[in-house]
Amino acid sequence: MADILTQLQTCLDQLATQFYATIGYLTTYHDNSPATQPQTANSAPPLARIQKNSSNPPIAAGAAAILANNNNTASQASPPAAVATTPGPAGPSIEVEDPTLSPRPDSPRTFAARQRELARDLVIKEQQIEYLISVLPGIGSSEAEQERRIRELERELRGVEEEREGKVRELRVLRKRVEGVLGAVERGIYG
Repeated sequence: MADILTQLQTCLDQLATQFYATIGYLTTYHDNSPATQPQTANSAPPLARIQKNSSNPPIAAGAAAILANNNNTASQASPPAAVATTPGPAGPSIEVEDPTLSPRPDSPRTFAARQRELARDLVIKEQQIEYLISVLPGIGSSEAEQERRIRELERELRGVEEEREGKVRELRVLRKRVEGVLGAVERGIYG
């Protein structure tokens, strides 16, 4: 498992990627209708027309009008921007995707549902980052407390280093004793 700082950097990289992907989705699949409709003197603001306690996902005011117009004129509608019609060999037209045109916009409901999903993913990633920051050592302690803790750790490190050096000296003594025993055995066998 990686240390907290590496995990934090990975989460920040993932968050930046999610931001980029979200913006890419929003700009690619939005229906490009105006965000607010022009207000006339006797029209109610769009928020006043929102149904209370509705289980349906929210639809932009402009998108609802466009949807209604599209449903009324579906038989008269031309092909979408991303699809071109070409006459087929047998007579009927064939729809062919044009790679130079942008893809079709999502329906308002699909677009709203995906917006919520993308927003939820961004919030979850941000919460992961907040958690990692909260468990970093030293968070919530003053500078003086952190310096005191560093001094304690330095003293502890010096003690452990002295103990290690003592064990190295003891190891040298034991190695010399083993070499002496091996030398005596060698002389006894070949002497």
